Amino acid sequence: MAFEVVMPQLGLTMTEGTVVKWMKKIGESVKKNEPLFEVETDKVVQEVPSMDEGLLSKIVVGEGKPVAIGTVIAFLTAPGESAPEDGVPAAAAAVAAAGQTAAATVVASPEQSPVAQAAGSVRASPAAKKLAAKLGVDINLVRGTGPAGRIVEADIEKAAAAATTPVAVAAAPVFRPVVPAPAGAGERIELRGARKVAAERMAYSFSTAPHFYLTVEVEAAAPVAFRQQIVAAVEKRFGVTPTITDLLIKALGIALKEQPDVNAAWADGAIQRNPAVNLGVAASIDAGLVVPVIPGVGALSLGGIVQKRRALVEKARAGQLVLSDLEGGTFTLSNLGMFGIDQFHAIVNPPQAAILAVGRIKDRVGVVDGQVKARPTMFMTLSVDHRVLDGAAGAKFLARVVELLENPVELMIGE
Repeated sequence: MAFEVVMPQLGLTMTEGTVVKWMKKIGESVKKNEPLFEVETDKVVQEVPSMDEGLLSKIVVGEGKPVAIGTVIAFLTAPGESAPEDGVPAAAAAVAAAGQTAAATVVASPEQSPVAQAAGSVRASPAAKKLAAKLGVDINLVRGTGPAGRIVEADIEKAAAAATTPVAVAAAPVFRPVVPAPAGAGERIELRGARKVAAERMAYSFSTAPHFYLTVEVEAAAPVAFRQQIVAAVEKRFGVTPTITDLLIKALGIALKEQPDVNAAWADGAIQRNPAVNLGVAASIDAGLVVPVIPGVGALSLGGIVQKRRALVEKARAGQLVLSDLEGGTFTLSNLGMFGIDQFHAIVNPPQAAILAVGRIKDRVGVVDGQVKARPTMFMTLSVDHRVLDGAAGAKFLARVVELLENPVELMIGE
């Protein structure tokens, strides 16, 4: 019996994946739980183990092609057995043929074509088949919009909705302007994986969340001196050098724990408070922007934060982040000071309520005790979703973070 290898759903936000590398060649033996292929999701590249054992007899989806979750990408068979010619197991074809008896359940819309019903077989993802049975949809009358005409869950939902609509009204055509590439245009780069998702999420956030921004200038002499004082002790005990980013993470952990209204999210028209402080730290790697998450920051010591932050940075640079490293964030820190940036406004990472953007520490001229002096400062800008927080709440939170940084001994209390 042939076993389907399907594109798995490796995270709640994953809708499609791309096979980066097949770990086995056609005809090679595959054991259960043995790594079979690498898949690039919307966040990471991850090895996927085989759910069955047998010979890799057919690869339906080659490397580099994005497909929807649930799509059959290969077949495993027993020795001497052949994979289905049309990519659909014989058992699935038999089920599809039997489903003809329910043809009166759903009336096909004018845009649906009977071509997919030829040869008595239906190309559909397992999830789509399950949903069709649940909603009472005749899958034989549904036009697939997935890869190679494969039926996906969205097609079933559309068919079910059409069946309950009294009068079918043709939708007005949608016209999108076609912008030709200018003469001598350079290379066109298609976005995929983490870069594609980051672009989509940021566009969604900026167009749906009403942003406002609060900026402060922080006196940085105290945190700089404090970091220098603890470097030797932290390196001796934990083997890692503390950074200003670590102090920022600790300060945010304290402030977010004290002010839970900021450690919240916008969810289905309501404000959802998060029980734990899980801080995402934006990082740029070759694959694009990633935001690894340090869970439980509110309960971590400064030493624990230094260790966890360093481990995540090393995993990110080595391309070894897994989905659990990137999920569950409740607030985000983006520090571009190391790139020489003085000040910037970050886009809120949905559904979180806010993100803190931090610039570099630099000697700047200002008035101190009635005298003009040069002293080290840094700018911090809090970007806020106005649906979750108002200006006063955001200002109170930002003031607390500044207080912790300018009086860093508080970062050590209780350790």
